[in-house]
Amino acid sequence: MQEINENNLGQEQKYGEKILKEFDVERDLEIWENKQSRNYKIKITLPEFCCLCPRSGYPDFATIYLEYVPNKFVVELKAIKLYINSFMNRNISHEDSINEIYSVLERKLEPKWMKIVGDFNPRGNVHTVIEISSDEIIKKPEIKEPATNFITPSYERRERSSDRKSDSRTNSRGGSRTKEFDKKPSRERSEAGKKPAKEGFKKPEFLGEKRARVVKKDK
Repeated sequence: MQEINENNLGQEQKYGEKILKEFDVERDLEIWENKQSRNYKIKITLPEFCCLCPRSGYPDFATIYLEYVPNKFVVELKAIKLYINSFMNRNISHEDSINEIYSVLERKLEPKWMKIVGDFNPRGNVHTVIEISSDEIIKKPEIKEPATNFITPSYERRERSSDRKSDSRTNSRGGSRTKEFDKKPSRERSEAGKKPAKEGFKKPEFLGEKRARVVKKDK
């Protein structure tokens, strides 16, 4: 009779195992109302995360760092602990586990901003860190600086004045030339602009060249 009782005790589940086995994230992940109107950040560290490798079945251990800026709700600490511990007997990869945690918390809490990092212990000479962050970051209001009257240094003022004088001289010279050109009649300008016409090909005549004389004989 005593042996039967010991066997029965060995087969009974502990209360912690029973809670983790029956944990339902939709039902048991408790969230509270956020009563604060200001923006603030919550940081939670979960150093005992464990899951099973989907290929080998070996355990993978990690430390999870959770940061978020709450909107209307915050997660209850015991509930997030049980949810993280519920991965203990699940065959799931590093990437899928962290993405699932992020998706569940984002859907349940609807935070203004959230970031989660899964720092897994090295196994097989491989160290993996999975990091997911919200796309929208809280933007601080831009502070406009008052406009100040900037005084131009004296050497820059001298350079600018000299450049203006040189420009005025070149413009005056160019203007006088254009005026003189405009005074000329349009016919002279057109003839001056025309190019000399090309002459046709002429056979060169050499010195001493004589043409043959044609003599008509009387019959």
